[in-house]
Amino acid sequence: MTNKLFLLLGSLLLYTIVMAQARDGTADLQRSKLSQSAALLNLPYSPDITRKAFSDYLSKTSNKDQKNAKDYLLSGNTLLAKNNVSQADMHFLIGNRDKQNKNESVIYLKLNSFSTDENGLKTSPYYFDMQQAMDYLDNLAVAIQPYAAGLQLRSQQKDLADSKKVNVSLADEGDQLEAKRIMLNYQISENERESKVAHLAKRKLKNDKKIDENLLARAALNNSIKQQTAALALLKL
Repeated sequence: MTNKLFLLLGSLLLYTIVMAQARDGTADLQRSKLSQSAALLNLPYSPDITRKAFSDYLSKTSNKDQKNAKDYLLSGNTLLAKNNVSQADMHFLIGNRDKQNKNESVIYLKLNSFSTDENGLKTSPYYFDMQQAMDYLDNLAVAIQPYAAGLQLRSQQKDLADSKKVNVSLADEGDQLEAKRIMLNYQISENERESKVAHLAKRKLKNDKKIDENLLARAALNNSIKQQTAALALLKL
């Protein structure tokens, strides 16, 4: 298993090197109130896609029990080192790297583990080496890259297409609101009745507020579209 992972290094892509470089993630994990040592890896895929790609990879290299796990993916056959004679499980935690960016994820590989007997009961504790754990995650990034990148590309293409549709809808709404503003201004200027003018002024104020909201929404969406387009360009490298 370990040999297979290291052979994959020859096909490491530039973008994967930039995004996926494992490091000591103990302090990061402790901030999430889990006081455990762990290696950490950031990936340019959503947590859901990372889980799917990871499960796909593990299903081809070990038993399928880990598919039933939601956040913790377990595999008794993917060993960090040949001297792992106790065959300790590897415990992973996958989540959002940044809550503001749904298209990036983080994987923690916890160093403390246990081996299990034939009845599935925990036996001796086992502690993985940090450097070995980081090397494993770096190689894992290469192993799942083709599968994950394909899913992520399709997902972000759909998100971008949906955003552009919404942008067109907001532009149409903005045109209608602007036309209404012009009409209300004309009606106010042409009307001599004070009560009618007051009523029209209230309608104009309400319409002006909608115009401001529309402009803000379009500005935010245009910024999001630019970011999505840039992210897609990186995925296509």
